[in-house]
Amino acid sequence: MISTELKKAREYEERESALVPETERPVYHFTPRVGWLNDPNGFSFYRGQYHLFYQYHPYSSFWGPMHWGHAVSADMISWEYLPAAMAPDTGYDRSGCFSGSAMTLPDGRQLLMYTGCGDSSEDPLQKGRWMQTQCVAVSEDTGDGRTEYVKYEGNPVISGDDLPENCDTYEFRDPYIWRAPDGTYRALAAAGRTGEIGEDGNYHTDKGTQLVMFRSDDCFRWEYRKVLFEDRRRIGVMWECPNFFELDGKQVLIASPMDMQAEADEAIGSVRFPQGSNVCCIPGEYDEETETFTPDGGYEPVDIGLDFYAPQVTKTPDGRTIMIGWMQDPKNGNFAGPDEDFSRPGLQYAVPVEDPDGYLHGPEGTRVFGQMTVPRELRFRDGKLYQWPIRELRDYRKDKLEYSGIRLSNEEISLVGLSGRTLEMQVDIAPSGEGAPLYRDLTIEFAKDDDHAVRLSYKPGRSLVTIDRSRSGQSGDITAMRCTRASYEGGKLSLRILLDRWSAEIFINGGEQVMSLTFYTPLEADGISFSAEGSVLMDVTAYGMD
Repeated sequence: MISTELKKAREYEERESALVPETERPVYHFTPRVGWLNDPNGFSFYRGQYHLFYQYHPYSSFWGPMHWGHAVSADMISWEYLPAAMAPDTGYDRSGCFSGSAMTLPDGRQLLMYTGCGDSSEDPLQKGRWMQTQCVAVSEDTGDGRTEYVKYEGNPVISGDDLPENCDTYEFRDPYIWRAPDGTYRALAAAGRTGEIGEDGNYHTDKGTQLVMFRSDDCFRWEYRKVLFEDRRRIGVMWECPNFFELDGKQVLIASPMDMQAEADEAIGSVRFPQGSNVCCIPGEYDEETETFTPDGGYEPVDIGLDFYAPQVTKTPDGRTIMIGWMQDPKNGNFAGPDEDFSRPGLQYAVPVEDPDGYLHGPEGTRVFGQMTVPRELRFRDGKLYQWPIRELRDYRKDKLEYSGIRLSNEEISLVGLSGRTLEMQVDIAPSGEGAPLYRDLTIEFAKDDDHAVRLSYKPGRSLVTIDRSRSGQSGDITAMRCTRASYEGGKLSLRILLDRWSAEIFINGGEQVMSLTFYTPLEADGISFSAEGSVLMDVTAYGMD
């Protein structure tokens, strides 16, 4: 029997989602059934289908008490919405069912492991923070072709009592579960370090994080094993949504640190990591016997763009490693209602309006907020994480356009027939000929009209790729520009660009780097142009997308 809260959410999403026209959604990126979406959860393959759960507040396009939305797909591109899987309806999760992951049990049932946010603390030093514990729900066939996820009567399965000293029970979340080679299970969760009372009389966290590992024989009874990874403010405050997996002979940790200090990169004259939330990749070696992770020593951004957070990784039946992420910078998200000072939009599928404070808010009646990236295949080679769109995306191409041997010389051009806001485009750039002088700049502008444009540029002298959305209609307080250094290949550059109405994903040189971003430019701004300083040779292949 489902709870009153879950029944209410399902009735609401069924009624209200019918009112959301397809024109308010991207074409081939996943959006919530209705309301708000953030982290992907429980990304998995189960009973012949891919399952995507997600952090979900159906009742508005702003963050609120977290539910788990649910969708299934045969190919990870076209998704069928299912009724919400979980709602905050018990004492241990009444403030929200936060992020987690999925596991298929030996008896064929699917288990969801998630963070339950309970009641606010009555401790005045904690200022209303939520107690966070780890909980599970298990699939149950109803007999009429439906599946319900039933919360385990023994929840929470991991609580603050199971944590070592110096772990903050109010910052303990996002379990990532996997099966070890011996058939037992491991779960890795983020735990903030405990803090102290400051001179101002308020409680201050240590602003460090630990990734704590637990072991279980059955996924229901867990024991603490160790701190697998620890960081004391070197890389942010709280490492949300950890993933820990083997990839091409390397053990990889991907996590999403909050409140990072900006990390400068003098080589590009910009930042490698901006101030705020980021996603890091740490490769290393893992000893199964001692359960010890030894990082190789470095950490790199997973996506160097403007909007990417909290990705989750899964394996496909054919052995590929696939990652999907929330295409949003958390600081730009609608984490509060429209009357709150710190509300920020990221992606709003309607013409935005600007309030007197200069912040953009969706107009009254906006019904969806947030989207996922296209799922990406991951490989690790030459010390780098490579990413590119899953091969299934090719099945959605149409209306191929090819332009070969285009020469640009200190000019700006548009290509006949090439425009739009929903397309895939491959652009290969090189100097204009053997022994030709190196050009100074190549710029592609899209989502363009007389007043708007998103600009992607490459300066081969520094091998610098820059994305700039400052003319896209964003509020001035939202980060507008990011830079990265591509591998230098004598002025050659390969770009694969996915445009989908209000977003772009840009894959550089076969996926050695990726830039993801959202923008508000009106859909009527659908121009695409190319310009060069110096002489450039360019090949372009483009497809419309269904």
